[in-house]
Amino acid sequence: MKRCDTKGMTLIELLIATLIFTIALGALLSSMLAVLYLIDLAKDQTIATSDLRNIMEAIRVTPFTNTLSLFPDSVVDGQVNNSYQSIVGGYGLNNEHITVTYADVYSDPLEIKVNLAWADKRSRNHSASVSTFKTR
Repeated sequence: MKRCDTKGMTLIELLIATLIFTIALGALLSSMLAVLYLIDLAKDQTIATSDLRNIMEAIRVTPFTNTLSLFPDSVVDGQVNNSYQSIVGGYGLNNEHITVTYADVYSDPLEIKVNLAWADKRSRNHSASVSTFKTR
């Protein structure tokens, strides 16, 4: 009887090892792409927070009597000449829009809500908002 000592791998073992390696590599690449998307989203959220902070600071330093005229109710991006662009230093986000709304324009204190909406690189819509009160 002839004894066969094989020290190498068979073709099936090689194919199975290649399949396992390919699946692991695919999972790794998929998770890396997800991490890159989350990094971009975090960057966008940081810019949005900064823009909201700038708008709120501009509202805070505006006299109460001028607040409604400089920040009109429910008008996207302010007045026709887009006064919000100079406040936030330009729009750094894709399809970014800022809207200031008031619960009741005749109340004192005046409840102010600033909403910022944008789209990410995958065209998914996001928004952030902040609200405050301003009194005479």
